[in-house]
Amino acid sequence: DYGVFVAVDPDSGRVLAMANHRRNLKVDTNLALGNTYPSASLFKLITAAAAIDLGKINSDTVIPFNGKSSSLYRKNVLHHKDNKWTQHISLRTAFAKSVNTVFGRVGLQQVGGFQLREYAYKFGFNRPLSGDFLVPQSSSTFDPEDEWRVVETAAGYTVNNTISPIHAALLAASIINGGRILSPTLVDSITNEDGIVLYAAKSTTIDPIIAPGTTEQLRIMMRETVANGSAQKSFQNFSQRNYGDVEVGGKTGSLSGLKPKGKYDWFVGYAQRGDKKLAFAALCINEAYWYVKSSYIARKAVEHFFDPDRV
Repeated sequence: DYGVFVAVDPDSGRVLAMANHRRNLKVDTNLALGNTYPSASLFKLITAAAAIDLGKINSDTVIPFNGKSSSLYRKNVLHHKDNKWTQHISLRTAFAKSVNTVFGRVGLQQVGGFQLREYAYKFGFNRPLSGDFLVPQSSSTFDPEDEWRVVETAAGYTVNNTISPIHAALLAASIINGGRILSPTLVDSITNEDGIVLYAAKSTTIDPIIAPGTTEQLRIMMRETVANGSAQKSFQNFSQRNYGDVEVGGKTGSLSGLKPKGKYDWFVGYAQRGDKKLAFAALCINEAYWYVKSSYIARKAVEHFFDPDRV
């Protein structure tokens, strides 16, 4: 059983934390840099961003669906018909509760395969993101002309979307830094014994990949995930104890994977109080039993970062 946590400064891409843990065994590799982990429902961020950025829908758009929120069946996506069991929910609720059928339909009907592939690339899939250290590429491989592959990808219901925790943290960072996907950095500068600067990290201008209005909509949906969605339990009573003015948003994701084998539980998100910001990714991989949820780990990290008593 494994645990990974990564935190970055969302405005610069500077890595603030990169931690690994394996129960009862020593970690012999940096799990935060692994790129074999299914991104699961984290990919709904890409689908939502694409649909909103293209002007097709917004967080209040009501979308009907049939079936359970955790299921994904062809008849409910490709051949939807309203009936007495049909549920009608807003996109923000579908995002917060991670409803697969809704996002499968949005990806296919509002975005389309080719646009979905383009936005995946914009958000850092299938391209290098390395800063001053090597980050293996995250991958999203699907046929944009195959309707069902588009549906699976848009819902995150596939092992063919893989992401590293460091990339996942940068994904969350883009939601509160104006829509920019940054390269992560570890080193600010290097000086010799005479005080001469041998290396200094360069500040580069990165263009936004989505419009400001899109990031605002995504923040609404990510806050809903924490307040009333799949991360609600972990953040219960969070606003108490001096955290009432901390804005927190996130996205959960869960799927079984093989490298390493187990059930993957994600929580990526951001936290902000005034000018102080944090973006993070937490991942737990459990083979048999759940020991702790990734959203709980993230909450503890946010509380520590914004603790008014911390120097």
